[in-house]
Amino acid sequence: MAQVVSNLKAIAARQIGIEEYLVWSTILSILMFFHLKGTFQAGYVVVILNSLILLAANHFAIHRTHMAAILALAAFSIIGARSAGTPFTAVASQILGISVLSIYFLNAVTSFEVSATRWMELYMRAAFYLAVFSLVTWPAVVVISGDPRLRGLYSEPSYYVYVTLPAVSYCINRYVKDRRYGTETLVFLLSYAFADSALGFLGLFLSGALAYAPRFKGLQLLAGGLAMCVLAGGVYLASANVRVRLNETVTAVTTQDLSGTGPSTFAFLANVYVASQSFLEHPLTGIGIGGYANAYDKYVGDVSGAEDLLNSDRTFVTSMQLNRDDAASMFLRVAAELGLPGLAILAGFLLVCARVRGEPYVIIRNAILPYLIVRMMRMGHYFTVELYFFAGIYLINFLSYRSSRRQLHPREN
Repeated sequence: MAQVVSNLKAIAARQIGIEEYLVWSTILSILMFFHLKGTFQAGYVVVILNSLILLAANHFAIHRTHMAAILALAAFSIIGARSAGTPFTAVASQILGISVLSIYFLNAVTSFEVSATRWMELYMRAAFYLAVFSLVTWPAVVVISGDPRLRGLYSEPSYYVYVTLPAVSYCINRYVKDRRYGTETLVFLLSYAFADSALGFLGLFLSGALAYAPRFKGLQLLAGGLAMCVLAGGVYLASANVRVRLNETVTAVTTQDLSGTGPSTFAFLANVYVASQSFLEHPLTGIGIGGYANAYDKYVGDVSGAEDLLNSDRTFVTSMQLNRDDAASMFLRVAAELGLPGLAILAGFLLVCARVRGEPYVIIRNAILPYLIVRMMRMGHYFTVELYFFAGIYLINFLSYRSSRRQLHPREN
């Protein structure tokens, strides 16, 4: 006991350097996926404060390629906005938000002596503590909220999935590779079972496929595929939430009528229709970044069953208003706002940066890619803090792999 007290005193007396603070506060910011007011997330406070610190320390820089990409996005969006009638203020606000977050996180992940693997290790440890806390407090949250699904600190289980899925995938891959983090993996899997989120289960299936598929050959690969199908069937039977969502989606698609669907299913399918109509009207230029809300208002009235989800004053319920702005999917939103060029760049980023070989590059890719797929499938918001951290690590991991390959094989370049 005396030793424990002594250790606690030593920790309390330890001085934290500015770089150590910036590293840990950056990691904590991606877990702060809750709103202080409106859509203003708690993580934004950390990003703004740390940006000022980096600026004061003369560590805040913008790479010329990064700047060129932001300017190209702005110019292309202005062209689309002019053709579609999107307000330029909408374009400017989106460009500003994307610039602030992307510049900060690229500075953060490259300014310190912290490798991509070390960033993932630190993040995974913080996410694990979050999972433990969520499991311990889950019964109390159920009593208070009446919702039996685990959601941790967040307003819904999907947010818990977004901030922890890379950590779960990382632990799964490390356990498959060298039998590390078995306890952490079990804790994460237990929390996902209680979260009962369709997105969480999809993320786990993608993580398992990336971790195990390369180890299977021939009949083993077939057996693994059958096992995944059996697990998927088990999830469908065991989870009422997944079963309802899937049944609603199939019924709505086959009948072409969204009447009777829940808000989540309606939001996704209605935005599929809105985004597709907007894309077909402006396939090459899009409508400009930030213009999706205008397209939503233009086309959503044509969706069969939309009237069932209107309030008495003819406005959509709150969840619909959120999806009115972000299309319920980044793939859908990019298709509408940036057209074919935007979709090509987004897909290219995911595919090109996935082309790595060898440890630790494959492990980091396998940890982040399932998150990116799940996140971009079911959330179109450009300004969630965790997106830029994980996209930054995903990019840095690829660039580090390419650099190491050039050093080993200079004649190939």
